[in-house]
Amino acid sequence: MTSDCDQHHYVALPHLEVNREAKQTILLIHGATGDGTTWNLVTPHLPGYHLLVPDLPGHGIARQHPFSVVHASNILSQLILDRAHNRVVYVVGFSLGAHVAMHLVSHHPEVANCVLVSGFQVFPPTALTSYLPHAIWLEQRIEYAIPQSWTRWAMDGINIPRPDLSMCTLDYNRQVFGHSDSTEQWPRAWPARTLVIAAGKGGLVPSNDRPQDALKLATIGQHLNSATRAVTHPDMRHPWIWQAPELFAETVRLWFEESTVPDGFVSLARDH
Repeated sequence: MTSDCDQHHYVALPHLEVNREAKQTILLIHGATGDGTTWNLVTPHLPGYHLLVPDLPGHGIARQHPFSVVHASNILSQLILDRAHNRVVYVVGFSLGAHVAMHLVSHHPEVANCVLVSGFQVFPPTALTSYLPHAIWLEQRIEYAIPQSWTRWAMDGINIPRPDLSMCTLDYNRQVFGHSDSTEQWPRAWPARTLVIAAGKGGLVPSNDRPQDALKLATIGQHLNSATRAVTHPDMRHPWIWQAPELFAETVRLWFEESTVPDGFVSLARDH
């Protein structure tokens, strides 16, 4: 990984580059409590692309820098200008990374030529919202008391990495889950063709995404690009980058190259 920081200004994100010789660049944006290694099972299946794989601020090697969606979006745009071929990328965002991706492509549309996001969800605030960072802090620690074999059994054998508790402090949870900045929940319309994916499988563990949020996001995008669409997969859970990394990579490739998706995906209708 490379990084470029000084004590006064955060200049560039730590990031991994893969397949530098490939002609087109994909930017992979990880989710909450993760880092660039989130994509380790996916990247081997994208050999035809130059891959930029950063750690978001507040995460991984960049954990000493505060996180906000706006800040992450701004410095990702600079990373693209500095490192992407032709200063433009295909953007892929997962979970929290989907929110960062949407802010990026709606506020810096010149750096994105196509987009895929999975796990974009907006939960309306309630009277308990202010307690969410504390609840997540507790959940993250309880997770270590549960045998991983139980978690794998409940999640169809998915081996999900446990969070790094030294990173997942209460302050971190306030930044990521507390909505302490004024970022809009929904992005303004953006021009890049976009695939919005909502994982469809729940069950014992409520690991499905909110299809109504995926559909609403796609509808916003269709104002500037009618090819933007929302889909779901009934067998995929929210963390399907670990459940089916080869399928995830195939979905990325087909959407970017052919404007289509693999078999098994279902278009989301407006009655969701």
